[in-house]
Amino acid sequence: MSTQSKPQEKKTEPKKPKPKKSSGDEGLMNLANFLGKIAWIIVLIEGFIFIFWGIYYLYWASVVTQVSEQYGVYSYVAADIATLTLYGVLYIIGGILGILFAVAFVKPRFSNKWADKDYDYLLNDVIKLGSTRIPLFLIIGIILEIFMSWWGGLIILVPLLILIFAGPKEYKWTEK
Repeated sequence: MSTQSKPQEKKTEPKKPKPKKSSGDEGLMNLANFLGKIAWIIVLIEGFIFIFWGIYYLYWASVVTQVSEQYGVYSYVAADIATLTLYGVLYIIGGILGILFAVAFVKPRFSNKWADKDYDYLLNDVIKLGSTRIPLFLIIGIILEIFMSWWGGLIILVPLLILIFAGPKEYKWTEK
């Protein structure tokens, strides 16, 4: 009888498979990546559209002024002309600010990070209020939504919300 010992088998716990992302999540991330890359271009185009609308309003304000003076009804429409003029000036200012914002802020800090797929930067570029972490571009998207019509902010909010809720990394809203 031989006294050979049997090699001891290492007992390992079975590995728990990591939940796989569905192909829908991958498709969402592809959409978010595309929208994130072109966000600065959309905000830039919107800035040019705002400048166009401003010039359009100022043109019609001058036409209405001339016509109303010719027919002697200027005093009746003066408030409307002032409103058109104000809209025109504000649209032009908003367009210029939108263009500057797109080139100086959205492109380097948002679109380029999407192009590089630097999700860590996008998820950690936050404003801290106590222990709450709010993504900076969530706030910027809301501000653009309010001041630049709906699609200027939407092009930032959609990819960011996809990254936060369906992205490859979990977003932590609070800091321990």
